Amino acid sequence: MEPNWLEAGLAALDEWHSIQSALAADQQTILTELFRDHIDSGFDYWAHFPEDDARDPVTGARFYYHAHDPSEWSLQEHGHFHLFVGEPDGPGFSHVVGVSMDAKGQPRRLFTTNGWVTGEVMRPAEELLSRLPEGFEINRSRPSWLVGRWLTALVALLMPEVQQLLVARDEAVTGAGGHRPDPATVEDRERHVLSECPLDMQAVLARWSQRVDSLQAEAELLSPPG
Repeated sequence: MEPNWLEAGLAALDEWHSIQSALAADQQTILTELFRDHIDSGFDYWAHFPEDDARDPVTGARFYYHAHDPSEWSLQEHGHFHLFVGEPDGPGFSHVVGVSMDAKGQPRRLFTTNGWVTGEVMRPAEELLSRLPEGFEINRSRPSWLVGRWLTALVALLMPEVQQLLVARDEAVTGAGGHRPDPATVEDRERHVLSECPLDMQAVLARWSQRVDSLQAEAELLSPPG
């Protein structure tokens, strides 16, 4: 694991637990927090929420959420977040990962999308990974500061998984001659998702806790005897 990924992940672990504890104290989830000011009547399923996306003015990172029509839910999937990195003063943005959520507000699946799905600038995996996790940081009061921080922590915690998905995405859009991205693949309307994997956050958090324990044990071994 890259040193900056480790440092960011350890910091994110504390923030993640703090946010989850705050939500649980009020019997809320990250989705009820996201939609807390939203009027349910006339809800436009599949529309971007927020409508103009949530974009950080400093990092250029952004996100939006798609809620599925309940009649189309599968495997308890309520909807999904789309997460992007971008430029603070420019229109270009690149999709990092999609996060499928269940009706209880738990992330269940990660995926990458084809270029036409979001209209992104499809940057190579290595370029995106060089900008992460620092490049994905959301500090916005609307639609919810808490959701922005939750997503920021999530990306930091999931860097190993994001790396695998982005590498697999690049392989999926490599043409026969090695050209990447292959225009025919990127514009293929039959291909929505290019790579995906299930997500067990309890297992992810357990691995981070093990890293904390290992670092503490290593520090104790290196500390001079009292």
